Amino acid sequence: MSIKKQILVFAIILLSVNTKTTSAQMEDGFYHLRNVTTGRCLSINDTDPENYKVNWTAASVNTGGLRTYLSYDTVAVSPSCVIFIKRLENGQYDLCGQGSSLYAMSSGHGVDFSFQSNSTFTISVTARGITKRLSDGSPSDKDSWLMNRLSETEQWQAIPINTQDEYVGIRPDVRTADGTYYGTIYAGFNFRLVSPGMAAFYISDAEGAGFTLKEIEEEVIPTGTPVVIRCNSANPADNKIEPVIGAYTFDHTNRLDGVYFSLSVAQHRNVKLFDHITMRLLGLNEKGELAFIAKPPVDRFYKEQYLMANKAYLKVSETDADIMTLNGNGPDAIHRVVKEESPSDIYTLAGIRVSEDTPLRPGIYIQNGKKRIIR
Repeated sequence: MSIKKQILVFAIILLSVNTKTTSAQMEDGFYHLRNVTTGRCLSINDTDPENYKVNWTAASVNTGGLRTYLSYDTVAVSPSCVIFIKRLENGQYDLCGQGSSLYAMSSGHGVDFSFQSNSTFTISVTARGITKRLSDGSPSDKDSWLMNRLSETEQWQAIPINTQDEYVGIRPDVRTADGTYYGTIYAGFNFRLVSPGMAAFYISDAEGAGFTLKEIEEEVIPTGTPVVIRCNSANPADNKIEPVIGAYTFDHTNRLDGVYFSLSVAQHRNVKLFDHITMRLLGLNEKGELAFIAKPPVDRFYKEQYLMANKAYLKVSETDADIMTLNGNGPDAIHRVVKEESPSDIYTLAGIRVSEDTPLRPGIYIQNGKKRIIR
């Protein structure tokens, strides 16, 4: 067996859960996997087997792509923390999430839960006759990643996701001038909207300075469908969604795309660089109206340059405007938008239009889709 194949097999085994239950079984469903000692939840931040390097001498693997988060403010809005546990025919289990499956990643290996009670268990992995238990990092850390050397953090719980206390919510990206909140999501699971007042939209067309926003009438939004969500407030608890089991398809042309991962730790680099020429992020125009823009604030990026994980972006062409708006009475106006722009219009890098009678201060501006430097 080649070294590359050995690495792949062990990494896959370590990422799967070969469940030998004692007195309990896990029902198929969506869960948060929470460590009993640290209180942190498992998050799948990387699913590339080639990034999990094995040290055969120490019988260990770099599992830095499997992160753990403490704050529920982070867990609740992280689709990466939504783990679908599926019982396999051989009695083992598969952990699914982020558009992939640990069983699929490992070419057919499962994982092993050893229940200590009806609610707590350890996760053990066997390779080349060596058995290791997966543990969380140090209890003193806020966020960490999986390890295989801390016995004090070996106990885990699978908490069923619901629409009450163990919920999944949307954290909006923008608030329009009329007080409406909007956000985007790109999830590796089907879901439906739970909180009254929410609505989901896709972009059927985008060209020039406008885009067409259409509301999704179907109850369930299929896995891997990037969408815009109209939210109720800035609080994710007011914008709840519910993961749904089943096979669903999205039969509409959608100009939105998305990314599952945004991680740059050692040996687990999995990021997508934002390209202001071919991408637009949800934002606001100079009037505070919903728009897709080429110059979002830096806090909308991971490491100030990469797309955020589990977020959607609009795919555009090089000739499309830096600020693309929806013309009409908000997102309920379902039609193509064409906004005429004068070549003389000047905008700041933040996307704010400069009035014609305002003297330009030294700096960088955007005019007719190109940079203009005032010295």
